[in-house]
Amino acid sequence: MNFDMLNEVDYFTNFSNNNSNINNNLYNPYEGYLKGNLFQNLYNSYKNLKPNNIPIKNERDELLLNIGELSFARHELNLLLDNYPNDSNSLNLFNKYKDMEIEVVNNYERKFGPLNITSSNMNNIPFKWENDKWPWED
Repeated sequence: MNFDMLNEVDYFTNFSNNNSNINNNLYNPYEGYLKGNLFQNLYNSYKNLKPNNIPIKNERDELLLNIGELSFARHELNLLLDNYPNDSNSLNLFNKYKDMEIEVVNNYERKFGPLNITSSNMNNIPFKWENDKWPWED
């Protein structure tokens, strides 16, 4: 599963919210996740160091990475929306990432078991986490 669709956020690169001082170019969720900042104009590298790509060994790693980057992007957009609650573009992108994250989490849980205590498949006997491997046990 490859989430190249995350690159379709290019439409959002010239965001403004009725304020000419705001021009936030967004990284795609993967690049923002690596750099720790979704907003290009707010990113400063440390001593000209470049972030490394995250190695993906298998489908499980890829799904966990996708969940992390989508969750990070949503959190960054949540912070933006706290300050600009009327920005419909940011809200639409936030909801899009939320839906994508739900889809990836559901896909992960179908294949590898629950990620959260609130997962819908945690109501089975025996308790699901009792029998599943943890990610670091591979």
